[in-house]
Order: sequence, then C-alpha cells, then structure tokens
Amino acid sequence: MEKLLSEINQNKQVLVKILENKNNKKEFERWLKTELAYTSNAIEGNTLTRKETQLVIEENLTSSSKPLKNYIEAVNHAKAFNKILEIIENDDEINEKNILDIHRTILTGLDYTNAGFYRDCRVRISGSSTILPNPLKVPQLMDDFFKWLSSDINNEPITAIMAHLKFVSIHPFVDGNGRCVRLLMNLILLKYGYAPIIVRPTDRKKYLSAIENFQTKGDEKTYTKLMFRLLNRSFKIIINMFETEQKEPKKLVTISKYAKLKGVPTSTIRYWVEIGKIKPTSYTNSGYMLFDTEK
Repeated sequence: MEKLLSEINQNKQVLVKILENKNNKKEFERWLKTELAYTSNAIEGNTLTRKETQLVIEENLTSSSKPLKNYIEAVNHAKAFNKILEIIENDDEINEKNILDIHRTILTGLDYTNAGFYRDCRVRISGSSTILPNPLKVPQLMDDFFKWLSSDINNEPITAIMAHLKFVSIHPFVDGNGRCVRLLMNLILLKYGYAPIIVRPTDRKKYLSAIENFQTKGDEKTYTKLMFRLLNRSFKIIINMFETEQKEPKKLVTISKYAKLKGVPTSTIRYWVEIGKIKPTSYTNSGYMLFDTEK
C-alpha cells in the first residue's frame, strides 16, 4: 500500500502540472463530464453507451431506441458535475446545502418528490444483506457526517474515500445515493488536486462487494485498497491522455488482442496488471488499456 500511495502522490504532481495549461484543463473537464456520467449511471443500470452519453450531453442528441429516462439521467449528471466545478472554482465549503442541491439536480425530471430530500422510509439495497439505518436517524447521522467531513477534510485522499463509505452506509436518499456519493467523493479529490475515481461498469461487482464487506463484516481494508487502485488507474489514464513527450510504440493493441497474442485469457492479463506484474503501455481517451505487442 505504501508503494501505491507513493505512486499516487507522484502522479498528483504530474497532473497538477498538466492542468496548469488552461487548454488542458478545459479538455480534461469536458472529457470527465461525459466519462463520469457514463460510468456512474451505467453502474446503476443505465444502458446508454459512452458515445450516446456524450452526444446527449454535448449536442442534445437522443435515439428512440433507448428510454428517455436514460438520457435525462445523463444530462442531470452532467449538470451536477458542473455544480461540482462551481464549488471548486468558488472555493465553497462542502456542506449539506451543496450536496442536497447536487442530489436535487440528479433526480430533476425523474423524482420531484424525493429530489433534494432525505428519505422518510426504510430502504434496502437489492441483492445485499446490509441493514440500513432507520429513516428517523438519517438527519442526525447526516449532521454528524458533515461535522466529521469538515474536521477531516485536509486528510485527502483518504477523506474522499472514507466519505464515500460513510455516506453510502447511511444511504440518506430513496434513490440516487450512488451517483450522489461518487460525485461527492470526486468533488473532494478534484478540489485538492487529485484525479477523480472512475468506477467503471466492469468494476461494479468488486466495488459493491467491497462496500458490502465493510457494512456486514467491518472489512475496511479491501474497500480502501480497491479505491486507491482505482484512483491510481485514473491518474494513469488522464496523464496518458495529455502526455505528448513520450514516443508511442509502433504497434499497440487492446487487452483482448494482447491476451490472444500471449496465449492466455484476458482475465489473466487483468490480474497481472492488478498485481503490478505488467503495465499497460498507454490508454485510449476512453480509458481502455493498450499494450505493446513487442513487450
């Protein structure tokens, strides 16, 4: 873990320097608006592709083949992300008012009754044995949460990761908890110069399992280790997007083609990447790993 944290801090310095360029910062925010909307919504069951998400956010283009709800979720998430950028730009406090506003934006046009309000009923997480707090306790739990957040805010990035865990364990809303808490976590990370944590649909099973293991077994280590790995992956993706001084190898291929060339399953390559046995040579703008066939 120490090696990973050291690499994260080194990557932070690189990213800060990259984003000193205003054009880089603008392009970074434009890309991130779509990427977070696509990945965060996909985890919750939204079926829009990355391209469909980008088209509705940037050009307001939709297709009749997908439910209108999916497009509303994409646009709402992009608007909520804009609110995050405003909070950072104005150096505003991360407080209850701002988070309720973000939640209201996420559910606008989808659930006006509950948008921006704490739940007043019991809820369950589908497929999970986690028992969530009684709704009567939610206001006090959230008050305690924001007091903790204000006192621990300078301990980033662990504050961002633990804020996510504490918030989702309270589950203060009827709907939109996941989307809201991932935005909150990334608000903290971006505010203090870190990359955001991008939880992809392919991470969903490990991500939800790590959260449930904490909620039911008190296993915090599995969760924090996963989130730090995802944070470092985000750094690498973003840095590679803007790194122009490196010479690209002549032949880069996707993970599936690389696995086929090496005669092993794709899952083996992913595992080797996770344990640090091999490293991707580069990433696409969408965050997919690319490998040098000559390695």
